[in-house]
Amino acid sequence: MTTSADRSPIFFMSYAHRPNSGGDRRVQEFYELVRGHVDELLGLPVGQEAGFIEAEPTGERWSADLAHAIGHCQVLVPLVSPRYAQSEWCAREWNAFLSRPRSTLPGAPSSPGHIPVIPVWWTPASSARLPAAVHAVQFFTADGLPRPGQAQMYHHEGLYGLPQLGRPGLEVYEAVAWLLARRITDCYGTQDIAIGDVDLTGLSTRFEEDL
Repeated sequence: MTTSADRSPIFFMSYAHRPNSGGDRRVQEFYELVRGHVDELLGLPVGQEAGFIEAEPTGERWSADLAHAIGHCQVLVPLVSPRYAQSEWCAREWNAFLSRPRSTLPGAPSSPGHIPVIPVWWTPASSARLPAAVHAVQFFTADGLPRPGQAQMYHHEGLYGLPQLGRPGLEVYEAVAWLLARRITDCYGTQDIAIGDVDLTGLSTRFEEDL
């Protein structure tokens, strides 16, 4: 696990880039919301990073910062969409994280709900369109939303769609960000993921199923 003296991020948010699109801007906005919550929940000291996202991809996709983050973060948060399921780069990030040895911390609960991979619906996608490895993981369900029907809104619209529904959708969007941050901190407190450099060059471009 990372320490207070470490600049390694707690979580890595993975998504399918679409350069020069409003979607990338909205991903960044959601990331900042979750990152701020995680920072507050864990009371991180100055210098330690709550999260990582590659905001400005270049032709040299595997930047040094990205390589460090995927080899040192403790939780992977994929923003799942049809485009994510087709992305070779997202598959590499998935495989890089899952290649790292992990164990449950002493005294911590071990269950499918506490594995350190938390897929979130960015836009809706049918199970048939998802790689088997992604479909097999327990998705973030947003349990705990305060009003009946709000979890269904999240599942039906995805995070990208919620703000399009006006104030009711924005309320769900903001609540999901908070609950996701809580889930990230729970994972961080139960799992220990070995840190170190990851060999990015030989990673498969298909989603592997080793969970």
